Amino acid sequence: MTETKETTGEELSRRDFLANTAMSLGLIASLGTGAYFGIKTLVPAKKTAKFTDVLVGNIKDLPANSAMEFIDNQGRKAILVNNGQAVKAFSKICTHLGCEVEWQAEKKHFFCPCHEGFFDANGKNIAGPPPRPLDEYKVTIKDDNIFVALKEV
Repeated sequence: MTETKETTGEELSRRDFLANTAMSLGLIASLGTGAYFGIKTLVPAKKTAKFTDVLVGNIKDLPANSAMEFIDNQGRKAILVNNGQAVKAFSKICTHLGCEVEWQAEKKHFFCPCHEGFFDANGKNIAGPPPRPLDEYKVTIKDDNIFVALKEV
């Protein structure tokens, strides 16, 4: 006894089915690869910041409760502060509107004269309009020399 199949169009042979499947998978793989490399080209990879230790002074030149200005490698003013407990380095740019802060040794804090912003000896904003602490640099002391880690440009 033989069964008959009713079809409305051409019957797809096994060979045609496998060929169509292989072409579809190849097309999907090609489009996926193209999309991956296209997006990779348009969206730049994140670069990790590299830092270099730069000699900025000697600990003998920076007694307790004193400060010393220096210029970072991008031409911005910065300041080294010996607050009696540690030597720290900060950007002199106020985080409010970019005015220049001053170290007030007698009060042991930074003061921004533009809008009366105050930062403590650790650079933390304590009064006034500054929204966040001062930008801080990593400081290392080796053989009485003070090195500050600056981002490579």
